[in-house]
Amino acid sequence: MTNVEVAATVAPNQLLDTLTINNIKEYSNDIDIIELRIDQWEDRHLELLKSNLEQLQELNINANVLVTYRTVSQGGKGEMTYEAYMTLLKEIIKNHHCPMIDIEWNSDFDVFTHRDLIDLAHRYNKQVVVSYHNFQETPDIDILKFTYYKMNQLNPDYVKIAVMPQDKEDVATLLEAVATSADTLDAKVIGISMSSVGLVSRTAQGVFGGTVSYGCLGEPQAPGQIHVKTLKQQLLFYSNY
Repeated sequence: MTNVEVAATVAPNQLLDTLTINNIKEYSNDIDIIELRIDQWEDRHLELLKSNLEQLQELNINANVLVTYRTVSQGGKGEMTYEAYMTLLKEIIKNHHCPMIDIEWNSDFDVFTHRDLIDLAHRYNKQVVVSYHNFQETPDIDILKFTYYKMNQLNPDYVKIAVMPQDKEDVATLLEAVATSADTLDAKVIGISMSSVGLVSRTAQGVFGGTVSYGCLGEPQAPGQIHVKTLKQQLLFYSNY
């Protein structure tokens, strides 16, 4: 059984609104990480990020901020080219005080460019979540384990896979990949089977060696997300056994 951190995903239109700020304060004891999505912004990413980080800093809560630009190809709204995406992440790493950053993985990406970016993040004392999302299906067990293995070779702090199940067998496949990878890889493992079918992957993450589960403060930002308070309670339930 591993200790599982709760990440609350927020995706402000521009600045964090009053409702979101109040929710963060109200449920601060249930939140370990605030995932700040920035792919919904069409432009001014660095300027808006700076303002949002300042807002979060003023709240003075004990949670790390994870900055995420999720591309369209992996279920987000970001339409940047690969080159523009990597340039944006590099600027965020060098110029913004966020302790964590999400870097997407795809088998078509340049391994050396990715490794250099992760090394840069570590030089700036930032933890890296390397992530892969598939909103269409759950690949077979060998592909999932190999994907975790390839991401781990980049030397990140976390490796994350989120996939879409078609049935309960798909959920079991994802959890088996999490359990195996958690026992063999250096990076901390995150595994999510999305939608209501895969809810157990969020609530019982620690049973299988997973380390972070993503929840919401209001409207879910991904299929199957539940409120952080409920998520925290469920994680604590499993941790007692």
